[in-house]
Amino acid sequence: MNHPLRGTFVGNSIVRLADEGVPIGALSRTFKIPYDSAHGIVRQALEDGVIVDMPAADWPAGSRLRQPTTKPIRLEARPDFLMSCKVAFGLTPAEGRLLQCLMQARACTKPHLHAVVAPEAEPKIIDVFVCKIRSKLSKFQVRIETIWGQGYAMPEESKRQLMARIGGAP
Repeated sequence: MNHPLRGTFVGNSIVRLADEGVPIGALSRTFKIPYDSAHGIVRQALEDGVIVDMPAADWPAGSRLRQPTTKPIRLEARPDFLMSCKVAFGLTPAEGRLLQCLMQARACTKPHLHAVVAPEAEPKIIDVFVCKIRSKLSKFQVRIETIWGQGYAMPEESKRQLMARIGGAP
């Protein structure tokens, strides 16, 4: 019996990715379908001879913890800047370090920020920190822009407004 998704865009995509070795668990999460459905599509493709090997059930344990592939940013210890950010905006030390990176550079990649701010945490934490910082700084008209697929940047005007608020240099 044919699987209902077989022949659809989703079904064809699952088969092609399974043929590339993407595990079934990753496919079910990506396409937001139950594991059994993804497994059924791949099993049927295997039985029909469309693919030659059944992919793994999921990625190996620990494979989601990637190391940054870029050199870390050199960030000076600036307790005065971090304290000013805490007092003026209510930022945590990690949020202050991320803000300091954005102040020093024209733009920062997510791996750079991850290496400086929270290398022990999942890389997604950078997005969480940026969201929290944006919310705390929005009432002061300080913006952090997203560079889609790359990282983040702070416009020069926002840098000036931030420094006028706390004084000093990042």
